Amino acid sequence: MRSRLAPVVLLALVAGCSTPARPPSPERPTAPPLRVGCAPDSPPVAFRRSGEIVGIEPDFASALATELGRPLQLVQYDWVDLIPALLSGRVDVIMSGMTVTPARSVRIAFADPWLDSGLMAAMRREDASRYKTVESIMNTRATVGVREGTTGEKWVREELRDATVQLYPTSQAAVQELRERRIDLFINDAALVLWLVSANESGIAALRTRLNHDQFAWAFRQQDTALRTAANAALARWRQDGTYETIIHRWLPYWSSIK
Repeated sequence: MRSRLAPVVLLALVAGCSTPARPPSPERPTAPPLRVGCAPDSPPVAFRRSGEIVGIEPDFASALATELGRPLQLVQYDWVDLIPALLSGRVDVIMSGMTVTPARSVRIAFADPWLDSGLMAAMRREDASRYKTVESIMNTRATVGVREGTTGEKWVREELRDATVQLYPTSQAAVQELRERRIDLFINDAALVLWLVSANESGIAALRTRLNHDQFAWAFRQQDTALRTAANAALARWRQDGTYETIIHRWLPYWSSIK
C-alpha cells in the first residue's frame, strides 16, 4: 500500500510548493491627447507646409505634450473660432500666437507670455521711402489692410484715425491685395510681417520698428489651473535648458534685429 501511495504524496507536496500564476497586470490607462487649437495661417507662428501644420507654436505644442506625457492632437480652426472652441471644451489650450489683452482675459486665462511682440507695417518696396518712421505710419491717410478680429484691427481703428481700413480673413489675402495695389499698408504682428517680407523681398518691405508692444501667450479655460501651471513650469524649464531658444531661432533668426 505504501509503495503505491508514495508517488501520489510526492506530487501533492510538489503541487503545494509551486508558486501560483499571477493574474495579468491591468493595462495602464492611456493618457488623453493634449488638444491644441490653432489657426495655421500665420507663418512662422503656425502654418501649413507640405500638408503639415508647422511653426513656432506647433513646436511648443509638441514639447508641451511630451512634458505632460500626452499624445498631441493639433486641431485646426479659423482664428475667430479659437476662443469659442476652447470655452466649449473642444480643445484644451490655444497655441496660435494669441496676444494677451484685458478683454480676452475676462473669458480665458493666459499662461506666462512666451514672446514680447508688437505690430509692424509692411508696404510695397517702392513705397518704403514714404514710411521711414513710426510717425509716418501714425499720420497716414492711406488704405490699411488688417486681419479681421485681431489686435491689429483694434489698434488700427483706434490709432490710425485718418486711414481707410480694409479687413481680410488671412494674412496671405492681405499681402496679395498689397501687391495688387488695393491697399497701401498691411499691419500685423511683427513676427508674421517679417516672415512675409522674407518670402517676398523683391516686392515687399517693412518698417523694422514695432508700432506698439504686446505679448503672445497660450490660452486656457480659467478653471484649468493645473494645466496652466504645468505649462508655465515647462516654459520656465525651456528657457533654462535651451529648448526655448532653439525653437525661437529656428523660426525667427532675425528677431533680435527689430526695435
